[in-house]
Amino acid sequence: MEGPVKPWEVLAERNFGLFWSSALIAAIGNQISSVTIAWQVYVMTDSPLQLGLTGLFFGLPIIIFSLTGGVLADRMSRRKLLIVTQGGAMILALLLGLLTTTGLVKVWHIYLITFLTGAVATFDQPARVALIPSLVRRDHLATAFALNVTLRQTATLVGPFLAGIIIASLGISSAYYINAMSFMAVIVFLAVMKVQETWNESKKESALRSLREGIHFMRRNSGILALLVLDTCVNLFGAYKSMMPVFARDLLNVGPQGLGVLLGAPAIGALVGSSAVILMKNPQRKGQMVIAVTLIYSVALILFAVSRSFIFSLAVAFVLGALDSVGETLRMTIVQLMTPDHLRGRVQGLVHVFVAGSPFLGQAQLGAAAAVLSVPGAVIMGGLVGVAAVGAMAKRLAKL
Repeated sequence: MEGPVKPWEVLAERNFGLFWSSALIAAIGNQISSVTIAWQVYVMTDSPLQLGLTGLFFGLPIIIFSLTGGVLADRMSRRKLLIVTQGGAMILALLLGLLTTTGLVKVWHIYLITFLTGAVATFDQPARVALIPSLVRRDHLATAFALNVTLRQTATLVGPFLAGIIIASLGISSAYYINAMSFMAVIVFLAVMKVQETWNESKKESALRSLREGIHFMRRNSGILALLVLDTCVNLFGAYKSMMPVFARDLLNVGPQGLGVLLGAPAIGALVGSSAVILMKNPQRKGQMVIAVTLIYSVALILFAVSRSFIFSLAVAFVLGALDSVGETLRMTIVQLMTPDHLRGRVQGLVHVFVAGSPFLGQAQLGAAAAVLSVPGAVIMGGLVGVAAVGAMAKRLAKL
């Protein structure tokens, strides 16, 4: 029996190795900035609702522009598009750093720059994911996506730790400048990549017709739609990580140091989860695995919400990270295997609306629900919605 694809075999493919390295640098920079923004907003406002609004302002442009980003990813060089988006993100990070350095920064400045950063991400993410199948062999695809999850969770582990050190020793503005520098490194890596890219007849079509083709494909594939519905329900109502400053400061009484550890626990779990997928190589019955993973994840959310033990909360957060990593890798692999190359940008744009937009909108939803139910009550509600979504989508997903 053929053994699992070794991760270093996939990373040894020059283009994917460069791509993965550049994405890791960018992800660490983004995590540093994300944690810094969350801490800065909560310190400035002392409000869970306003903390949650940072997610709303990042998520809104994803809902508005992702379809356009998906169409663009199928009509031009995805590598060149990524270079442009990284340049835009670098400028925004520098601006936020300058506003903080000069003492002029207001909460609305952070919201506005967060919105614009989200808009840039809507053009970046569809191209980034759609490019992966062009960089690796088909039998390496599941491992490539597992590595993609691994790099992001590595950044989620390293980024908050570095953010805490940078904020404490160099100040908030330095965190934003370091994020800006990470984008320059990504641009260099992308520039030296040599990718054989082709385009289809959609370049000769109107953008609207190209978009309709992608939507029509999604409508014909009920399995993909079921995956999106399930993912959206869990992410929209279970965005627990956005409330980590509240858990750390007010519920578990562990302060900013504990915040970094709480954010690091799911990242470590995600590394373990993505490693498990790599060891499984290309598992069968992916749909049934998604059902099981999502159900356990929803129950774990409830356990995290009711915990008042720092150690137990860390353990549950670790499990949540592992389950999230396995579920995401399986979902993305299923979608990419079911989608022809000439439609990948548009399909990923549609997927991005739900999968990437819902967690950030979920931050605002969770903040609003917390104002009525308390933060633990809002997270418990998210877990119950996840259980209900699994029951509603189980029949369709079991066939995948």
